[in-house]
Amino acid sequence: MDEQKVISKKDTLERMGISYGQLYRWKRKGLIPESWFIRRSTFTGQETFFPEEKILARIERIVSLKENCSLDQLAARITEKVDKKLEVAFSKLRELGWLDKELMEPRGVGDEEGSVALERAFSLGVLHEVSAAGRKEEIGLVKRTLDLALADSLVERVREQRSLLHLLRKHVGATGISAEISIVVIAPGGATFDPDLESVHVVDLAVVLDKIKLNLIKEEK
Repeated sequence: MDEQKVISKKDTLERMGISYGQLYRWKRKGLIPESWFIRRSTFTGQETFFPEEKILARIERIVSLKENCSLDQLAARITEKVDKKLEVAFSKLRELGWLDKELMEPRGVGDEEGSVALERAFSLGVLHEVSAAGRKEEIGLVKRTLDLALADSLVERVREQRSLLHLLRKHVGATGISAEISIVVIAPGGATFDPDLESVHVVDLAVVLDKIKLNLIKEEK
């Protein structure tokens, strides 16, 4: 259920046209999480790998942003400012296709001319990811689960540890009776579940939060 495609450090540097020094300088600044540096044994010895989708998107974004601000400014933008209750502009949400009316109304979001608090933007992003695979009642279950988790410092936990939201289904039955139960679980990466559970969709919560950090923060006037 929890397998992600990886790319080697060598291939990352060649593909993105950056140097070893740049990569580790960004790591020291906190622009690339330590947890993304995955050490694995290969026939040539120990090598470093990264989650492919995440690292390529992050490097592309860093390269584009560092033209307008220093690494220190960029690091501060990703950490200190995001730790506060920031507002995300609706224009940014619209660019990512997160402004789905059916998803916005349950989140108490309606005025596209304004902005939305960080946690609501995060919730909208997660719901958007699930909406293509989940049924209407399951989207409601995801929303309720997110509400409880956000009230219990979910965003802070996602920053510290890779967490995944799993939408699961289980078929149960007895003589002449059958039913299907939907389950939503937020768990650390690597969690295992009952093999009888069907994995409908998995959302990497850190990916959603990263999109807010690097793409959605409302620029200060």
